[in-house]
Amino acid sequence: MKPEITTLPSGLRIVTDPMPDVASASIGLWFGVGTRFEKANEGGLSHLLEHMFFKGTRNRNAQMLNQSIENVGGALNAYTSREQTAYHARILAEDAPLALELLADMMLHSKFDEGDLGREKSVIAAEIGEAYDAPDDWIFDLLQLTAYPDQPLGLPVLGNEKSLETITRQQLIQYVKTNYRASRCILAGAGALKHAEVVALAEKLFSPLEAGEPDNMTAARYIGGSVAEARDIEQLHLCIGHRGVTYGHELFHAQTLFTMALGGGTSSRLFHQIREERALAYTVSAFIQPFIDDGLLVIYLAADPERANEAYDIAMRELQTLGSNMTQEELDRARALTRASLLMGLESTENRAERLAAQLLQYNRLIPLEETLAALASVTLADIKRYADLMLASPLTRVAVGPTEDLSWS
Repeated sequence: MKPEITTLPSGLRIVTDPMPDVASASIGLWFGVGTRFEKANEGGLSHLLEHMFFKGTRNRNAQMLNQSIENVGGALNAYTSREQTAYHARILAEDAPLALELLADMMLHSKFDEGDLGREKSVIAAEIGEAYDAPDDWIFDLLQLTAYPDQPLGLPVLGNEKSLETITRQQLIQYVKTNYRASRCILAGAGALKHAEVVALAEKLFSPLEAGEPDNMTAARYIGGSVAEARDIEQLHLCIGHRGVTYGHELFHAQTLFTMALGGGTSSRLFHQIREERALAYTVSAFIQPFIDDGLLVIYLAADPERANEAYDIAMRELQTLGSNMTQEELDRARALTRASLLMGLESTENRAERLAAQLLQYNRLIPLEETLAALASVTLADIKRYADLMLASPLTRVAVGPTEDLSWS
């Protein structure tokens, strides 16, 4: 059985992926707006808004929202990223109508009460402090700030305490009116669902979502640079980044396999050289952070400050040489790991629903699994070399948090 998609007159796209052998379902709304759509005085607004949708509607207070879903054993959740905001539920399939009704109530009838707004700002201020106090969390925001300075793409999703304090109830209302448009919303579900029933419910519940496009986001401007933030802690945390490629780029799948071979598993170059061979770090990895119009390849490691320079040098050496000396065995292993991860992920209703929504927001179409597998299978060592040459031609971004006094480039 294949996913089905229906587009309502408002532009709202409804997509479901049937999994008849399971008893549960995951269903939710994915909006193609996030931190990148915030104005200069709105840092953290998208994330604050995500919190406020759970604080009560004209029909239910926060406790009633929580109890309504948990009375049937389900769960409501949400997340905010730089380009998306999602509100989703995991339930038994028979309770999908309730989940959709709750989501509609939250999206269309939230009160954004002033008292709740003040309290939630305090909660998020604590969340910001907690993230800053965790160097293995904060360092990724610092990398983003350094790679994309003075633009919304570089700002932390949580915002900061100063920007958070100034956000008003009216700004939240205006942001929803401007950006939470049907044309930038995907209603995605996976599990024991019937597409026609989900469409009928969506037509009834989400008809008030307005058509039209949200504000344009600010285009990405990758800059790069180096920042070392001194802290009196045990480990030195390092991030190294180069500009990668975006979703639709012809070398996107080469980027995926390059990154897997570099630092995506226990057989990867970085894990073997830095952890296994030299015991320089417990944690070392590489990953990609693609955006609609740009991308980042990131290496992260945490090491003893006295050995951090050695770990950094090895990471840079492997990053700079992998494109030209990757073996066919390494490429095939990276391909097998990526393929297995993709197929195993399809056993989860949550992963399937999110995958459908992401494809429609990023590519404006559903991509058959066979097409993705064929694209991965077609990547050659020559493609890896082309990707590496392109990536390494961009400015380097590097950031450090911890005892930085002996860091060679601080």
